[in-house]
Amino acid sequence: MKFNKLFASLALLIVISLGAVTVAEAHVTLNPRVSEPGSYEEYNVRVPVERNDQTVKLELEVPKGVSLSTVQPVSGFKHTFQKDSKGNIEKVTWTATDKGIGPNEHMDFPIVVANPKEEGTFIWKATQTYKDGTVVSWTAEDEQSETPAPRTKVKSSQVNEEQTEGASKAPVGQTVLWIVSILALIVSAIALFKRNDFTKSDK
Repeated sequence: MKFNKLFASLALLIVISLGAVTVAEAHVTLNPRVSEPGSYEEYNVRVPVERNDQTVKLELEVPKGVSLSTVQPVSGFKHTFQKDSKGNIEKVTWTATDKGIGPNEHMDFPIVVANPKEEGTFIWKATQTYKDGTVVSWTAEDEQSETPAPRTKVKSSQVNEEQTEGASKAPVGQTVLWIVSILALIVSAIALFKRNDFTKSDK
């Protein structure tokens, strides 16, 4: 009984940890996250669905310093622009014309952006609206927030930068998964070698 309780507690911890990793990574992003100064870059605005409902609208604000050039039409959505007095696109809104993006699904919205010649980090504030009226604002500048805003970097030596980001950010979830897996193996080993001792102590 003692071992069963211990195993159940660790199993619950594993499930919670896996769930936390999944939630932490399920937010609106722009990919690639690093691109060259002065270039025309195609970004994919990736929109995952975290709730048990359809996403029916996405609003994306264009940060100052970059210029949104074109938007690729996406099946099942129509897009509209909000422009300033000079005709520059300040905001793009995608609205579903059908069911939208369903639970456990994601969709990419391709855009082409003219990067500035100067290096820098740019915050793209996004707002995701669900069919039931729930609105999630992906606007927090803190990357550790539960609702971080999408961000991109304009920096030379793209390959090196992407490798650096891949080494520092992407493996975070993978590292947690490795740790959880190792803990699970340890628990299994204890079960094999200590089963008799736990059984005797319970009697």
